[in-house]
Amino acid sequence: MTIKARQGEGPVKRAIRNAGWLLAGKGVGGIFSLVYLALAARSLGAEPFGVFALILSYGQAVSNLAQFQSWQTLVRYGAVHVAAGQHDKLGRVICFTALLDLGAASTGAVLGVAGVYLIGAQFGWSDSEQTLAMLFSISLLFGLRGTPTGILRLFDRFDLAAYAETVLPAMRLAGALVAWMTGASILGYLVAWSLAELVTTAAIWWASLREVSRRSTGRVSAKGPRLRGVVQENPDIWKFAWATNFTTSLSLVWKQFPVLAVGWALDSVAAGGLKIATQLAGALHKPTLALARSVYPELAKLAVTGHEEVRQVVARATVAAGLAGLLAVGIIVAFGQFALQLVGGDAYLFVYSVLIVLTIAAAFELCGVAIEPALVAFGRPGRVLMVRMIVAAIYVALLIWMVQALGLIGAAWATVCSSVMLVAGLYAVFRREVGVSSNRTAMTDRTDSVS
Repeated sequence: MTIKARQGEGPVKRAIRNAGWLLAGKGVGGIFSLVYLALAARSLGAEPFGVFALILSYGQAVSNLAQFQSWQTLVRYGAVHVAAGQHDKLGRVICFTALLDLGAASTGAVLGVAGVYLIGAQFGWSDSEQTLAMLFSISLLFGLRGTPTGILRLFDRFDLAAYAETVLPAMRLAGALVAWMTGASILGYLVAWSLAELVTTAAIWWASLREVSRRSTGRVSAKGPRLRGVVQENPDIWKFAWATNFTTSLSLVWKQFPVLAVGWALDSVAAGGLKIATQLAGALHKPTLALARSVYPELAKLAVTGHEEVRQVVARATVAAGLAGLLAVGIIVAFGQFALQLVGGDAYLFVYSVLIVLTIAAAFELCGVAIEPALVAFGRPGRVLMVRMIVAAIYVALLIWMVQALGLIGAAWATVCSSVMLVAGLYAVFRREVGVSSNRTAMTDRTDSVS
């Protein structure tokens, strides 16, 4: 499809098309992820796989905690400069977000090492396992690729992003196959995961820089004012970057913290079972992330001119996402046991009920797929952060209590409660924001009429 044809599409159609590209990549990745997870679960055994799942969750938690969502910052401010034809300013924003990624990786490396010494013994890790966790968490930080991802989404090249992102699960699958055929230990699978991250980062940087060169024909440059100039040219860019960073860091509570909490409160076998159930339920998060990431650039562009169009896009996305959530719950109820047997074998059938409850939680979260991107597009990441902080605090306390009181199923029901609270909170803020924006627009129109 040509660039001109893309520009002639409406925002909803572009978002759906871009979500299709992301889902294509995520769909392939989802299938591959189940295969390499099955290889690890079957070849390592329940106890070692549980340790692997804990180390994997720890490394991903450190990575998520450290990384800036620099792609959102790049799209938010880059969209304004692209529209105005200010290519030098766009180049400086790209340079700024790349430095954010580099700083996040350095900070995360320190956190990863310190965290292992603080909590490694709480999971029953041996000295060698603690060393593996430390090295693995550091290796994942070289996989931070917010800036190149932002470049591709800013230029509406979700197809290239999908191709590049497919490299990650493909490399993991290849590495897992090698580890499986050679009878490798936990170390072999962790090396496969780490190498996949590095290769994917190289692929997406190559694709993004190639697109910058093709689009700009030399016009995108970081020459001129450096860091101080970027801050002056892009009001509140630091505030926006920190808010989106903290918001994403809190999202790790829903992704990695439950596995870590179960490993701490129960045992590694339960943690491994929860990891598999989370991975299967996470199939619903593929369309969630695809829709959110594809709709955000469109909302960022619409937010520059008006808010009514944003409200319409959010409404349509919410209805479509809600129907998808209902369908996913039905599929898991019907085929969940078969999926568990296929991935982990009979040893993991004990998490079938947990899988159903986690899918319900994912369905609720799917309903709010467009609300958070809309608030960020409005320049209100602080509101999103506030909601997530409140819900995260409640969730942590609820999760710890329910795991100790109800066991593994308690972790799943705590996730349902948090998903409902999150969507309700974001929707309340969105309604207020749309109402305030509409009132301001109406007042402006009346003032213009009087003039």
